[in-house]
Amino acid sequence: MIDGFSPFALTLAATFGVSAISLLGVVFLFTEWNERRALLFVSFAAGVLLATTFLELLPEAVERAGHAQGNFFIATLAAMGGFFLLERFLHGFHTHEDSHAVASGYLILIGDTMHNFIDGIVIAATFLVDPALGLTTTLAVAAHEIPQEIADFGILLRSGFSRPRALLLNFISGLSAVLGALLCFAFQAPIEAHLPWFMAATAGMFIYIAASDLMPELHRSNTRHEWRFAVPFFLGMALIAGLGLLAPHAH
Repeated sequence: MIDGFSPFALTLAATFGVSAISLLGVVFLFTEWNERRALLFVSFAAGVLLATTFLELLPEAVERAGHAQGNFFIATLAAMGGFFLLERFLHGFHTHEDSHAVASGYLILIGDTMHNFIDGIVIAATFLVDPALGLTTTLAVAAHEIPQEIADFGILLRSGFSRPRALLLNFISGLSAVLGALLCFAFQAPIEAHLPWFMAATAGMFIYIAASDLMPELHRSNTRHEWRFAVPFFLGMALIAGLGLLAPHAH
């Protein structure tokens, strides 16, 4: 224990702190939000999601799996197929003009909820091993979550959610880290054994959102010939890559 605190108490405090990062969107409550600014965030979000997938989630899943997990990339393919069906379902409840944007908002909430859930499991697992390692992992997760949550909030605004509602839904999604931590303490062995499958599924969700919704949105917009809208895409990639070097996840 650190200063008399149990691993359980430290884990709860850490995951609540990480969940609170989702409230960073409050800075957008008092700024102008227009079409061009929204597209800049769409571009940034696409870069963040793809970099998170290929530089964090999939490599981490492979490392954790070793040689005993089988082809867990099936979960990636299944998640992409599932999101395809879910998006078709969501389209049925909205007009043709707004269905694409609305679907993007719901899909990012689902994908980010799974991602936060995994972060909670990872934080809890490391606190169980060593509280000092848990604190290091929490700081690393927090550093990676900042650009992710800003990007997610931008997508929700782009999808037509009001700013207060987007902030609330993003925070509720962030609280799934606490749920992941609690379930890890309750069912540590089976959850940790299948963690690569959760990671691979989340990777599939992020690939689908970026490739099927966000990037095509940029190509469809009337700004598609403006190269400056490509800059946030690569900035998002570079930011996640840089954070991975400066604050890598503790394994």
